[in-house]
Formats: sequence, C-alpha cells, structure tokens
Amino acid sequence: MAKAPATTRKSASSSKTRARATTSRKTSTSLKEIAEAAEPTPSVVAEGPTEDGGLDLMRKKELIEAAVLRAGVKKRDAKPAIEAALSIIGETLTSGRGLNMPGLGKVKVQNSKELEDVQVVNLRLRRKTGEAEETVKEGLAEPAE
Repeated sequence: MAKAPATTRKSASSSKTRARATTSRKTSTSLKEIAEAAEPTPSVVAEGPTEDGGLDLMRKKELIEAAVLRAGVKKRDAKPAIEAALSIIGETLTSGRGLNMPGLGKVKVQNSKELEDVQVVNLRLRRKTGEAEETVKEGLAEPAE
C-alpha cells in the first residue's frame, strides 16, 4: 500500500507539468497567429464618441501590446521603455514645451490651466498624412541581437 500513494503523487505532478507545457505552446502559437494577422498594420484611429457617450481611448496596456507586435520585441523589454517615454512626454507637455516626433507629428501646447487637483493642457497635433510610412528610413543598420 505504500507504493500506491507514491504513484498517485507522481502522476499528479506529471499532469501539472504537461498542462503547463501545453499552455505555453498554445500561448506562443497564439502570439504567432496574432502577429501574422497584424501584418497589414491597421491604423489606430479613434472613431469618436462611443455608444455610451465616452471617448474611444487607447489604454497603456493596448499601446504596449501593439508596440510588442509591431516591433517584435518581448513585452518585458518594451514595457519599461514605453512607460518611461510616456512619462517624459507628459512632463514635457505639462511644462509647456511642444514635441516634434516623426511618427506622431508636431504637438504644440495651446494653453493650460491648473484646477483643484489636475492640470488641464490643450494640445494641437499637426500630422502629415501618410507619415507612418515615412518614418522607416533606408540605410540604417539592423539592430544587434
């Protein structure tokens, strides 16, 4: 009788291992399918107010996922860089400086005001049509792996 419980434990642990391996295979396959489906990169444009009256906003999580798919990097590498860039952009705009970023366009601060616990900054974005294709420059070296 001492052998039966040991066999049960062994099979339980091996089934957990199999479940994990299957899950990771499904995940990597799903990511490849998503990346292949996203090859013709759709433009991320807000359509305006949604049915419930709110704005259709891209969240940070969506931005990180889109950047990971487009750049082909790992999420753990992209997330800190994107968070730092967003923080710097926010600090720059709230200080009154504008931005000139290829791929995004030229952002000017129109006006800003301080309310009780927030700062409201009105911005103007000027962007050339088809600017996304112009950001890819030929002749640059490929990044090292």
